[in-house]
Amino acid sequence: MPDTDRDFINSLAKGLNLLMTFSKDRPRLTLSEVARANQMNLPTARRYLHTLAKLGFVLKDEHTQTFQLTPKVLRLGSWVIEEMGLRSRLLPHMSAITRAHDVTTHCAILEGHEVVTVERLRSSDVVNLDLTAGSRLPAYSTSLGKAILAWLEPAEQEAIIARLDFKPLTPRTITDAQSFRRELKRTRRRGYAVADEELTVGLKTLAVPVFDRQGKVEASVGVSYPIIRAREDGLEETLVRRLLELSRRASAAPPPESGAAAD
Repeated sequence: MPDTDRDFINSLAKGLNLLMTFSKDRPRLTLSEVARANQMNLPTARRYLHTLAKLGFVLKDEHTQTFQLTPKVLRLGSWVIEEMGLRSRLLPHMSAITRAHDVTTHCAILEGHEVVTVERLRSSDVVNLDLTAGSRLPAYSTSLGKAILAWLEPAEQEAIIARLDFKPLTPRTITDAQSFRRELKRTRRRGYAVADEELTVGLKTLAVPVFDRQGKVEASVGVSYPIIRAREDGLEETLVRRLLELSRRASAAPPPESGAAAD
């Protein structure tokens, strides 16, 4: 923790962390739940929530005695995605792939140790994930997460791996850091990521990184489809080729060479 940094404002950090306690899975929280999640006593948590409510970021339901975020929180970050220009750069390519091959296409960014869906175009397949823009998934069990992590600087990559809580979401999920490091090296060498029933049984996904003007990975884009479709002659080779071309066209700068990561 940056407690030795004299310019670090602890109260601001605590307030922002408190806002991040709320999620799609936990949209409404009691005072006790907020206090416990942020390691605060009840009076302190109450003051933070009172302040955030006064500023319009939090709303209290007096009937249920729970708190929830308001749409005002969108002003903190929704414009960032638009400023990145990801949707305008990726959507035409994603749409073309979905139409041509009837696969679901996604793009995502990394936030902490999770990937956050920015856009998703759904196929007609029955086997699919119920995701929308803003949905969060574990980085370690998704090709979208691997495609970003594999191209991070080693120190940043290690910092994120240290925070991952490897859980066996399916029998094929990678559940230890060393195996995950090896998977990231394989991903970078071949230029794209694969998650074969690691997040959901019956679903396979492929993804590639997208790079900013400085050549740093800023997002990932990929496809998902039922595992049975992997048997279709030439499908995966075609999807990989189209994704790599998408990455080249949509990236603001050329990607670093594959295989550049330290072994």
